Amino acid sequence: MTQVMNRSEVFSFAWSLARQELFSRRLPSSKLREVFPDALRRAWAEMKRRAVIAAERAKQVLRPSAELWEEIQNLENRTTLGHEGLARLSELRSAYDASKEREAEEQAKAEMEAKRRMIAAAKGRFVSVTFTKKDGTERVMRVQPATLKYHLRGDSASESARKAAQTRAERHPHLMPVWDADKAAARSVNLATISRIAIDGAVHEYAIH
Repeated sequence: MTQVMNRSEVFSFAWSLARQELFSRRLPSSKLREVFPDALRRAWAEMKRRAVIAAERAKQVLRPSAELWEEIQNLENRTTLGHEGLARLSELRSAYDASKEREAEEQAKAEMEAKRRMIAAAKGRFVSVTFTKKDGTERVMRVQPATLKYHLRGDSASESARKAAQTRAERHPHLMPVWDADKAAARSVNLATISRIAIDGAVHEYAIH
């Protein structure tokens, strides 16, 4: 796999190595350009090594956490590991933690999207949504999804307003705009903190992490 190197970072690192070489050999600053070619070769080699390690770590993180955990258990059950085994175990533990975090984020996103689809599917019907507000208090809101579009400008909104709405959606994907039927006003609910959705007599409950 081809490694993409940042030339600016490589040259900056090379100059740093060259200065260290001058200091360790007690050479005058006039020799800086003389030692730079060797420092540049060492810098390229080191940056390539780091890039390979980073790519390997990124690949490990994409593995399922259960698979990583099984490999960790296999290593931990060995009588001896040696230096390479210990290094591998350390890398796997780090990858396992990152993989668990990635999987939790993916699960949270999938659950939020499922809540969004469920609420939107009600269209003109009423939906009771229970969620936790920013101040930690619980709120129950009766929403009517289809009504919201009649109170938004949509295509008739100014370009700046449309861009602002798009930016808000991109920055806050966990917020869903809804129509509060009791307050007769547009509101937002935090999909991540919704613990209960009641629609057509069916109640769906969610654990909030």
